[in-house]
Amino acid sequence: MALFLSRSTHKVDKKGRVSVPAAFRSALGEALGDGVALTKPMNRQKAIEATPMARVMARIEQLDSLKSDSAQHAAIAMVTLGNMRQTSIDGDGRMILPEDLMAHAGITDMAVFVGLGRTFQIWEAKALDAYMQEAEAIAEESIDMLPSLNALGGGGGPA
Repeated sequence: MALFLSRSTHKVDKKGRVSVPAAFRSALGEALGDGVALTKPMNRQKAIEATPMARVMARIEQLDSLKSDSAQHAAIAMVTLGNMRQTSIDGDGRMILPEDLMAHAGITDMAVFVGLGRTFQIWEAKALDAYMQEAEAIAEESIDMLPSLNALGGGGGPA
């Protein structure tokens, strides 16, 4: 499964094309040809959420566990899948960012890719800086919610 880590800043051209970081393309491996799904984050961050298609398929399988005619199925499908755009990554490692998602994130000429483990986000630099201040405070208050690495069999050292 893809693992996205770190940050990388890339120029966005006038057509909305941006180079996907080489490490992210590498993380996609053979799934690179499937592209990624782009959407607004569920938590209303001013960013673009990018999800490998395999993870989208896993979400669809989760939805299949709900009654297909239930209000919950309809709402979750509409919010998570109905707003997604599948985009390909071309031979030069670029993808096109949809105009409305760029506007939502405030992205114009530069985009910051941020790895979040199984997904990644694309931010405008100043918006990311502002969010990081908020995120650091929330993370500091919330770190004890995570099980210890010893309990997970991951050793006791820092992550």
